Amino acid sequence: MKTMLTIAAALATLLSLAAGAQQPQWTHYVPPEGDFRVLLPAPPERLPAAQGSVEFRAKAGSLEYSVFRHDPKRLAGASIRENVITRITGSDQNARSFGDDEGELKPNEFHFMVASVWSIHRVITESGRYYELAIRSDSQDAVTLQAARDFFDSFQLGSGIASSFPALSNLPGPDSCQTRGNTLSRRFCEYLTCLVPANQAHPVCASLPKPFR
Repeated sequence: MKTMLTIAAALATLLSLAAGAQQPQWTHYVPPEGDFRVLLPAPPERLPAAQGSVEFRAKAGSLEYSVFRHDPKRLAGASIRENVITRITGSDQNARSFGDDEGELKPNEFHFMVASVWSIHRVITESGRYYELAIRSDSQDAVTLQAARDFFDSFQLGSGIASSFPALSNLPGPDSCQTRGNTLSRRFCEYLTCLVPANQAHPVCASLPKPFR
């Protein structure tokens, strides 16, 4: 009997650890340079990218969320769209484009499929700086405009001081997140809308663990 109880306890511990490992570790991330902040479902890896760029990448299930800090000199002699295509295709693959003809995309937004990878991008060029945000997956259903825009709308430029970011505003209320298609997208939306000071007393926001840096 004691052996059975020990085995049951061990299984319960393993299941608990497995469940915990699957939970996103939400973070309102600010890099050491303090030049931006963004909401992510996990603390990101900082990775070198081509042409002197830096990528901040976080994964959640089949999805990858990335912020690229690019050298503004890359914009000389090439369009923003061409720059994105060059980065995601290399030299020997084609990028299929979606959403342009239907008018679904906002300025500086792009939706591509390269091989089996689907991605949605938004490029920010302000104050002489150049950033690219991307959400990508090998599952078409996982990469939606609505979910990508929650990620994009969480991005804010900073001046190098962590406390210099303005409060997020003009976002929908937490109740609107119930229309999201899956649990991860719904929770991302909730964390995003709950960053707005006016929403923080909402019951949904009060029930959320606080994002960390």
